[in-house]
Parts: sequence; C-alpha cells; structure tokens
Amino acid sequence: MKLRTQFVILVGGIIAVPFLVSAFMILVQVSMARGREPVPNFEQVRSWLSEHVSRAARDRDSSALEEGRPPGLDVLILGREQVVASTIPELPAGTPEAGAVLWSYLTAHADQYHFLFDRTDSPTGSSLVLVKFPRMRPEVARFRNLTVQVVMYTSIALLVFSSLMSFLILRSLNGSIQSLEAATRRIAGGDLDFELPARGNDQIASLTRSFDSMRVALKEEYARRARFIMGVSHDLRTPLTLIQGYVEAISDGLASEPDAQRKYLAIILDKTRGLEGMVGELIEFVRMETGQWRMTHQDVPARALLMDLARRFSQDALILKREFGWSIDLPEAATVRMDAGLFTRALENLVGNAIRYTAPSGKITMNARCENGDALLSITDTGVGIPEEDLPRIYDPFYRGTNSRREQGFGLGLTTVKSIIESHGWAITVSSRVGSGTEFTIRMPFSPRPKAAA
Repeated sequence: MKLRTQFVILVGGIIAVPFLVSAFMILVQVSMARGREPVPNFEQVRSWLSEHVSRAARDRDSSALEEGRPPGLDVLILGREQVVASTIPELPAGTPEAGAVLWSYLTAHADQYHFLFDRTDSPTGSSLVLVKFPRMRPEVARFRNLTVQVVMYTSIALLVFSSLMSFLILRSLNGSIQSLEAATRRIAGGDLDFELPARGNDQIASLTRSFDSMRVALKEEYARRARFIMGVSHDLRTPLTLIQGYVEAISDGLASEPDAQRKYLAIILDKTRGLEGMVGELIEFVRMETGQWRMTHQDVPARALLMDLARRFSQDALILKREFGWSIDLPEAATVRMDAGLFTRALENLVGNAIRYTAPSGKITMNARCENGDALLSITDTGVGIPEEDLPRIYDPFYRGTNSRREQGFGLGLTTVKSIIESHGWAITVSSRVGSGTEFTIRMPFSPRPKAAA
C-alpha cells in the first residue's frame, strides 16, 4: 500500500471517528430515552398510592395527594363526569369532560413520562386513577445530556484540529515526496548538478538531507571515475608510445645491427614489464573497490605470520642493497582475526614503498609489540620522507606525491593498503619528515580468547 494511501486512510479515520462516536452516543441516548424502565422506588410508590388515592377519591380532596408524594410522581383521579383530584397543573380538579383533554395530554407527553392506569373504589362509585412519573430521573437525564454535549463538542473540536493538521501535514509530505521524486528522476537521467533543499527537522527532512548527501557522493564518485579513466589513459599511453616507437624503429631498419636490436628489445621488454605491473596494480585496485573478492577471516597466529614475512622482506631488501631489520615481540599463542592473503598484500605494498624510496644502504625496520590488548605493527624507513602537504592525500586514488611522480604506477598502492586495513576494522596512521624517513603504524586487536569449559 502506498504511503499516500495509508495517510489518506489515517486522515479519514481521524475525521470519521468523532462522527461515529457522536452518533453512537446519540443512539444510546435515544435508545435509553425510549426504553421502558422499571418504576423507581416501586414499593414506596405503591404504599403511598394505596394510602392516599382512596382518601382523595373518597373526599374529593387534591390536598390528600400532596402529603408525602414521591418526587416526580403525579396522580389524577377521574370520575364519571370530571376530574375528582389532580396534581397535574394542566388537568386540575373539576375539569369537566376530561376525556378528550386527557387524551391530548397523554399523546403530547408520552415520550417524556410513563402513565399507569388503575381503578379505585369509593362510596361515590369507582374512579379511574392515572399515575404519571418521568421516564428518567432528572439527575440522570441531566448527566446524559451533559455527556452527549461534551462528546459532541469534543468531536467537533477534534474534527477541526485534525482536519487542519492533516491538511498541513499532507501538504508538507506531498511537497517533500514530489521533490524527492523529481530529484530521483534527475539522478536517473544523469543530472547531479543540483541541490536538494531540506526544510525542518522531521524524518522527511532527514531523508531529504541523506538523499542529497547520496547525490553529492555520486557526483564525487563520477568525478573520481573520470579522473580514473584520465589517469589510466595518461599513464598507459607513455609506455605504449615508447614500445610503439622502438618497434617502428626496428621495423624501419634503424636498428639493423644485432647489438642495437638487442638493446631496443631489452628496452621494449623492460617497458612491457612495467606496463604489466601497472595493469596488475590497476586490476588489484578495481577488485578492491568493487568488492569482487571474498574476504575470509580466520584466527591467524600473528607472531608466526610476521616472522615469516620479515624473513621474506629481508631477502628482498638484501637483493636491492637495503638493510632490513625486525623485532616481533608478540606472544606465541596470540592470534589476530584476518584474511592472511590480503594482509600480506598490504604489507608488501608498504615494505615495497619503503624499499623504493630508501636509498641504497638505507634501513627498513618492521617492529611488532603488544599495547593495550592490541598488536601494534610499525614499518619504518630512512628514506626521503613525505612532505607535510602531501600527507593528507597519500591514500587518495591516483594521487602522486612530490617524491613519487617519477615512479611508474597509478598511485594506487597506499589506497589499496588503506582499503585492506579498514576492511578488517583496523586503523593505520602515518608520520613522516622530509629527509628523515616515514613510519606507518597498524593497530590490530587480538582475537578474544575462548572461555574455559566449566
């Protein structure tokens, strides 16, 4: 069911309920007013009638009917030709030929009073006794009338208030929905250059602000993709152009000598390998960004893994004439929940950068220690360092810092590292000084120890 339909049903219910309640109360009032009730205080009334009516009929004295008469009770005694005694003002004693008048009176007041007929005997003959009492006690009638009025006025006030509020809410909601719908169409059409204003602090306004944040994020993502394509095109064009030039030189006979051909072929091979590395880096980044990999976390012995990686990195540094040292001060049994393959890839990128930007005979160090229940891993080098103005952007895709612009690649290595670290829920920090080196620090919480069996 659409939101608008639900809201219409809600508004209709708010408007209809007061009418239904009022109608119900009125029907109850009418039903109770028309229903026949037992005579109130019947024993008292019967005793009074037996004592006073006979005396009033015998003495033809209406005052006998006034003595101790129950509240709300009226009595009329009708002889053969006239009213003998009466407490009804419209039919006083002595009223002649009262038949027609009595009938008119009964007809006019039948909805308000109960009328009972009886007969009484006196020395002067039999008389007809008419007993009249209200259908409802006066205090009950007043209470019910007051209840009906309260319900009715309350319903009217509720109707006015709910109608006004429903109109205002519906107008606001309808405007917000139409605005979001129009914005959705524009985004679906590829138009992101607009701003979606949000008014108020309700849930619709919050949804509108979230939607506008999504629009801004999409716009930035599209811009990032555009920069991605431009960066890829630019960085791939250079080695391809060089390869094409050397191939054309060989094809045109400019390198007819075997030594020149071998030299050109060696250059082509080197550029091809560089191009292969760039494409591999690009594929790795795209897989990380699009989630086309399945991360399997397992409890991995941290000390054993880092010791194995440290030995491998020391061999790489030795071949490249760099010094590599390590200190792994972690408990043997301590484990870290991770994807070992991705973690290894991240460390390879960090250590590879450290080796690349550290001069021959420079030193790279990998240290691991415990701190506040976490494993703290740091990779330090004595390389050229990172300028302070470049530090906030080193994780941005395609960003090439001042010291890395002469290197091949897309500038995606640290972006991949950060994606891997954050995908594990860890944190990575960096500190650097130009000419003194750089230090990357990764904080990895240890896996919780299993509870001992009871």
